[in-house]
This record gives sequence, C-alpha cells and structure tokens, in this order.
Amino acid sequence: MRDVLDCGVLLAPGHEAAMRDWVERYPVRAARLRLHLVSLNALRYAGAGPALQAPAPEAPDVQALARLAVALRRYDACILPVAPSSLAWTRMALQQADGALSTPVLLLVHDVKAPAIEDLLSLGAWDFMMQPACLESMRVRLGRLARSTALRDARSASLREPAANYPATARPAGASGACPPGESRPRVAASVVEHALSRLRNQHHRAAQESFRTAKARVVDGFERDYIRLALSRHGGNVAQAARACSKHRRAFWALMRKHGIEAAPYRQAAQAGED
Repeated sequence: MRDVLDCGVLLAPGHEAAMRDWVERYPVRAARLRLHLVSLNALRYAGAGPALQAPAPEAPDVQALARLAVALRRYDACILPVAPSSLAWTRMALQQADGALSTPVLLLVHDVKAPAIEDLLSLGAWDFMMQPACLESMRVRLGRLARSTALRDARSASLREPAANYPATARPAGASGACPPGESRPRVAASVVEHALSRLRNQHHRAAQESFRTAKARVVDGFERDYIRLALSRHGGNVAQAARACSKHRRAFWALMRKHGIEAAPYRQAAQAGED
C-alpha cells in the first residue's frame, strides 16, 4: 500500500458545506490521506482557496463528472457523498460519465437504501462506505481501489481484443482490411447492425405513432440485447472477458444482462458442447 494517497472529495450538490467541515475535522496526516476538496465547476477547484471557489449554480450540473474526468485522473481515488436529496443527481451524473471517468469513486453514503446503492454501483461507482466513516477503514478501501486501477491499466496495456473476421460490409467504406496498429475499440458485427436497422425499417408504422424518446429507447434496447448476446457468444459465456472486450466495466455489463434477462450459462454450455 502506498504511504500517502491523494483523494479528491467531490462537492456534490447539497453537500458542499458538510464536506468542507468533514475534511477540516479529520486528521488526514495521521491517516496518511491527503484529502483535496474538488468543486464540480469545470474550471475551479474548492481546494484552491475562497477566491477561486465557484458560485452555486442555479441547477445541479449532471455533466460535471464527465467534464472533469480528465482532471480527476490526478487523484488515486475520489469520494462522492450521496444522500436521498442528492440520489437522483448522483445517478444521472454517473450515467453521463460512463466510459469517461477512469478514477475510482468511493460513495460516502448517508441514509440510502440497499437497492439504490446497488444501482449506483452498477452505474460506475466502485465501492461505498456508510457515514460516519472510519478514516483508517476508508484509507484501506481507497488503497484497494488505487491498486485495482493500476492493475486494470496494466492489463489494458498488454491485452487487446483479438481481431475478428467480420465481413467486408462491417468495415467503413474505403477502410483497409487490417485493423490499425494498437486499435483496441471493439467492432460491432455487421449482422448486429443490420438486424437493428431492419427491425427499425420494419416498424415504421409503429414508430410513427410513438414519441421520439419511446422509439429511440425501443431501438436502443434491441441493440443492447443483440450486442450483449453476441459478446457472450464470442467469449463462451465468460462475463469478465466479454465485458473487457466491450470496453465496459464488469458491473455495468452485469447490469445490462439483468436489464434484458440474459443469462451466461447457456453460452457456457454451448461453448463446452462445441469443445466436445
């Protein structure tokens, strides 16, 4: 474990004053933690002093975590307070930051029920602690998160998704047959894209009677189901490998499987049968 951990304390809407008092009250040196107050304003940080603190916005900005994703990489981990009053904002902010926020987030929870906590974990939070928090226990958890992040980065640098022999129609027009060196973004099979488009074309009469949001949600749901099934099929029902190939966090991949009622067992059985 590192001697000192740098941790960003995110000033979530409604928690600004409480978190400032919390940071001032705890002996961070004794716990070998450096806690840095982080405003969710894109240009200013609370730890920079009163003159640079951002004014309170009229409405909470759900894009804040996504906008600050690169700046937050300077910290080993971040603490995000959440209570019933800020639960909706936290859920939306994590959704917007999906795929952009690489710094592990530890939820500091107050009076939030278990289903809501599980929901936040599926949306990208890494771990949680209940208030009042023991600072030494928090340091242990933050240290584990920092090591997990370092291990994940090391693995992503050495592991690449195997090139798939997709049909030529799966590649953009004018693209060469080989994948560019170092490319790690997974490609979607042409059959999946065509299936989603054909489903949309065959339901014009139905979509015309629906709102844009309803029609879009229906098409996205169908794409998610086909994509998850294809990933599980390609990796023999191994959820960890499928999630890594899709550039999704394993908890988020599990959440999509639960959302669409998809089980990994049939794909594992099919893979075993193919080996026999």
